[in-house]
Amino acid sequence: MRKIKPKIDEYMEPSSVGLSKKKAKPHYPTIRLPLEHIPEAKDWEVSKEGEDKGKEYTLELKVRMVGLSQSRFDNTAEFEIREMGCEEMGEK
Repeated sequence: MRKIKPKIDEYMEPSSVGLSKKKAKPHYPTIRLPLEHIPEAKDWEVSKEGEDKGKEYTLELKVRMVGLSQSRFDNTAEFEIREMGCEEMGEK
């Protein structure tokens, strides 16, 4: 599987000595799925966004690509999920 490198934005914040450089929480790509299609998720542990600890789950998806956007501000692909399987993994 391909590892995902999160996007980490940097910004400037006022401090007692002027401006200091800060980093935002890591931002990973996300998907939302209705519980009617993945009812097992009702019993799964919810982790905090952008943190590296907590349980992990493996989803296997069969998709059909239905859209592609390549522009200055939007570089995304859109998929219809046709089949899905899932497996509960251990603590990371």
